[in-house]
Amino acid sequence: MAISPEIDGIVVLPIPDPPVEAGNGHLEELAPATESPAAETPVAPPRRRRPAWVVPAAIASVGLIASGTLGYFFYTTLQQRDSLHTQLVATKGTLTSTQGQLTAAQADAASRKVTADYVAVYVTDEGKILTDYENTIACSGYSACRTVAQQFATDMQAFQADRKAANVPSSLSASDSSLGDALSAAIAGDQELITGMDNGDVSKIDEGGTKVDAAMLNMAKAETALGTGLK
Repeated sequence: MAISPEIDGIVVLPIPDPPVEAGNGHLEELAPATESPAAETPVAPPRRRRPAWVVPAAIASVGLIASGTLGYFFYTTLQQRDSLHTQLVATKGTLTSTQGQLTAAQADAASRKVTADYVAVYVTDEGKILTDYENTIACSGYSACRTVAQQFATDMQAFQADRKAANVPSSLSASDSSLGDALSAAIAGDQELITGMDNGDVSKIDEGGTKVDAAMLNMAKAETALGTGLK
């Protein structure tokens, strides 16, 4: 039983915490304290065991792929090298043929040049002696005929020297030899003609003139053979 009925009716009220002074001089109420939940420890899931055949199978697969790739590259490289070798052989054959053609062309050009040089000498010198020969036939009087005969001898000797110094083409060697013989005979006949004129020996003049005529005929035959060799 209580001491007094008034005391029994008194209810005890909770006393709030005093406000905390903030840094700016104002009072702020304290937030009610809350209990932080306890941190949960993560639980690792159970590990599944890898089948024993997985690693060897993977290694075998990698090896198979690698060997297949290397084999493909090796095969491709061999094919390319075989193709290049075939092209190289064909190219060498073409080069050999081309070199042969160039050599033949050079030889032909050299032969043509030799022939052209020889013909140039022949035409130039022959033109001179033909003019001299016609002048010996047309001349009259000792002085004019003696001068023409001497010029004729000089030009024939120059022709003979040029012919011997020239590189005679093989195809013209026979006609060149005949030309040399004709020139020698004409020079000898002209010398006899000059001697006859100097000594007033008509027989020597006639004999020398006849030898010159025969030599010029042989020279014409050599020229015909020369033309045949040039075809």
